[in-house]
Amino acid sequence: MNTNSVMTAWLFRCLTCVNLTLLAGGLSLGCAADLEIDTEEELGESAERLTGWTYHSKGTTNDPTPADMGSMNDRTCVLSGVAGNLSQGSWDGVGEPARAEVRETIDQHLHLKGHGGAHEGSAGETIWHNNPVLAAATCFFTTQNREYSNMPGDGTHILAVGLSNGRRQCFLAALHGIDGAWSHPDDHARVFPSGSNWWSDSEHHTSTPNAIVDTVCVDFPEGTVFTVGSASALPGQTKTKVITSGTGIKGCGLTHVTGAFNNDSWTDGVIINPPSTINGDWTITVSNGKGAMYTCAK
Repeated sequence: MNTNSVMTAWLFRCLTCVNLTLLAGGLSLGCAADLEIDTEEELGESAERLTGWTYHSKGTTNDPTPADMGSMNDRTCVLSGVAGNLSQGSWDGVGEPARAEVRETIDQHLHLKGHGGAHEGSAGETIWHNNPVLAAATCFFTTQNREYSNMPGDGTHILAVGLSNGRRQCFLAALHGIDGAWSHPDDHARVFPSGSNWWSDSEHHTSTPNAIVDTVCVDFPEGTVFTVGSASALPGQTKTKVITSGTGIKGCGLTHVTGAFNNDSWTDGVIINPPSTINGDWTITVSNGKGAMYTCAK
């Protein structure tokens, strides 16, 4: 499953590898538990405005080939959705963890991976579990002071020193898991501001979780308005919630996910959905005991 849709001021079209592009000026990001908070940072006009966003998705059971989201020289991509089974895979030998991943590459591009896990066979071959994983990403046209980083296990870690006068935002960038890593309803990963810094936090309840979380922080242009909120669903439920409002272009990414990602289902998870029109509103769909927090930028 690999989608791409492109949106300009008055054009929307679907391509093979989801890339939804909006060009016009302005954006919006957010996080919470069925809660919404607007944070209007009136920082004056900037000569450099946020000019648009792109949206991408990639989902497979056994194909680690990434979707190319474009040059990292003019955009920053963040995780905006994950669904499926992150609890089958291996770090050993030629094994593969299950991944929902935004990644920088040596050729200065940003790639998106969504695939299940594998282990190494007795003959040194890769044996796939064929567990489905769907990943989605939103890219913003800003790169100032960008930092991608990786959290190698459970615990709380400092991500960024200083909040850049309210313009700095951090997001989840990737979730990786092996056998049993995302199997408890309270397993979670998040980024959050506290005091004058941004922090990341991850907790998993298996004895050897081996769940790796990647994050990204970036400064947005002056005048960006941020909205934060949250959404959740009880076991067996699916809920969709509108998370933006008003006119203008907006874009959203994930800052917190919680729940057991251990079902072989393309729709069992947390997915932020882009609008189908230039001034449309974003939504989030949460299912089966999952929770999420998001930030939207406008």
